[in-house]
Amino acid sequence: MRFHRKRILTIALGIAVSGMGAAFAYHNFSHGDHRIPAKYVSELEQNGSELVVRAYRIPTDGPSDSEVSFTGSVQPRYQTSVGFRVAGKVAQRHVELGDCVQQGDLLFSLDPTDYDLNLRVAESELISAQSTFTQADAEEKRLLQLRSTGAVSLSEYDLSLAARDVSQARLNSARKRLELAQNQRDYCELRADFDGLVTAIQGEAGQVVNIGQTVLQLMQGEELEAVISIPENRLELVRNRRPTISIWSQPDARLPAKLREMSPIADPISRTYDAKFTLLASASNLSIGMTATVHLFDSNQTDIPIPTAAIGNNLDEAVVWRIDEHDGSVEAVPIEVVQIRNDTAMVRGPLQPNDLVVSAGVQRIDEKVRVRVWNSQ
Repeated sequence: MRFHRKRILTIALGIAVSGMGAAFAYHNFSHGDHRIPAKYVSELEQNGSELVVRAYRIPTDGPSDSEVSFTGSVQPRYQTSVGFRVAGKVAQRHVELGDCVQQGDLLFSLDPTDYDLNLRVAESELISAQSTFTQADAEEKRLLQLRSTGAVSLSEYDLSLAARDVSQARLNSARKRLELAQNQRDYCELRADFDGLVTAIQGEAGQVVNIGQTVLQLMQGEELEAVISIPENRLELVRNRRPTISIWSQPDARLPAKLREMSPIADPISRTYDAKFTLLASASNLSIGMTATVHLFDSNQTDIPIPTAAIGNNLDEAVVWRIDEHDGSVEAVPIEVVQIRNDTAMVRGPLQPNDLVVSAGVQRIDEKVRVRVWNSQ
């Protein structure tokens, strides 16, 4: 009997202790601060939290169908072939290749001997014509006075008047011939019509040149352009694409350009068409004759392949999350999905070659988080 009583007391004591523990726990839960341990807090609720993601790098392979390149050379935008306005023997060359000249500078000079003689003849003819006119004019005035007294007939006066008019015309002609002879003498000195750079020399002292024969090429201004040859099956492509230009000695620099001129006639030998692209920006150490490559981009063909898992949604807009490899921050880049092929999507948007984008885990990304790349493709 005592055994059963003792057992009942033990069980009652255990129940009482359990009840007190439950009551204490209930009191603390109801009146104390309730906090979930930090390990259960979602990382997305912390600004700057770090997520581990997979990444995909936009390929940097060679030009795709959206880029076509042609190689040519750098040429001046304005280049003039300079020659004499008279024929003769070159007496002296006053410039060297690459010289910068100012307007009025002496470039070449011809032997002026023959033109000096022509000038002297013209001067003599002017003196003779002047004397003839002076005599005819005085005769006309005398006969006019005598005509008023009736000492001479009208026909005699008319003859003197005609003689004066003829001598006047000959005098005017002699003056023009002298002016022409003076101009031809001046043309023996070839001077620069504008400030420029000597880009080619095709005449030397002792050479006999004809009127207009090129002896020198002069570049005007500083505007340069790239000249390339286009095959006939690429003409429309050149007209419809956006060009940039790179220089062989500076391959990393891309200079903006625009198509200035397309030759309407094919070269009879190469059967290609010359195209000239004006440089819209200048590069350092850029010289005439350098090798230039014109890159033609098709704004309508900028499809970029990315994994379909890289496409996310931000404010009801299709985006990919571009990763800043320096600090792990992400940026939403809006895209247009053109086509989906199995696990690859063709998209368009402001993505650049070598960009790193999140390719797995995009549903957990927003602009507040930072990421750590676990594996890049």
